[in-house]
Amino acid sequence: MIRCCSGFQAYREVRDLPMRDSLLYLFRLLLLLGLVLAAVFVPQTWQFANTVADWSERNLPPFRIEQGKLRTNAPQPYRAGDRHFLFVLDTTGKITEPDPHASYGVLLTSDFLLFWMKTSRRPDSNLVVQRHNLRAFPDAEITPAYLRNLVRAAILMSLPVFFVLGIVVLLGQVLLFSLVGAFIERSMINGLRWPQLFNIAVHAVTPAAVIFTVYVSMRLEGLDLQLVYVVAYGIFLLGATNACRNPAPDQTPADNEWL
Repeated sequence: MIRCCSGFQAYREVRDLPMRDSLLYLFRLLLLLGLVLAAVFVPQTWQFANTVADWSERNLPPFRIEQGKLRTNAPQPYRAGDRHFLFVLDTTGKITEPDPHASYGVLLTSDFLLFWMKTSRRPDSNLVVQRHNLRAFPDAEITPAYLRNLVRAAILMSLPVFFVLGIVVLLGQVLLFSLVGAFIERSMINGLRWPQLFNIAVHAVTPAAVIFTVYVSMRLEGLDLQLVYVVAYGIFLLGATNACRNPAPDQTPADNEWL
């Protein structure tokens, strides 16, 4: 990992590795960086579960889930929260869509839960919406303890999901760039073969992934991390590919070639 971040010439050491070794390296790299992110965020999100429980105790009316339906005697529509986070409860069917004025929110209807969030802090940013049928939730009285356990269970279940998703996304990225590179390299005399480009593309993930992990862990604001990742990956991918090519054969005619 250190060699992959130190310079382009280091990639000549991994250019001709078996592809399975590169895949194993990518798995171990993501596992290591994933553990770093988990060590930073899991304690904070674990405490967030207590915050959710305390907020619900102060703001939410009594209600329960019974056979996939929400039961409550609270006057409706019921609202709690502000423009940052809004909770809406309505089993009458009057409200079925998220409130775009709130950055985050939860809408509970008679038979489904709807969660939304804005993609950025701009007032006109798009909403990401997730809808879940209440039949997926066990019958229970919704108490602060129930919500605390629900949030913590979601945290634990999300860890392997994020890891698998990261593997899939990075493999797709590696395959895309290596295949495009192989097509371009075909026209070069000293072009690289696809397995070599695959190995380079896998290991070039290292600097970009390390930078991304550090920035996310430090919670730096005002940075477009997606752009930072793409730029870092592009620099090392192009630089390493150029450094891994063998010298082109000298095509200058010898002094006696014309004789």
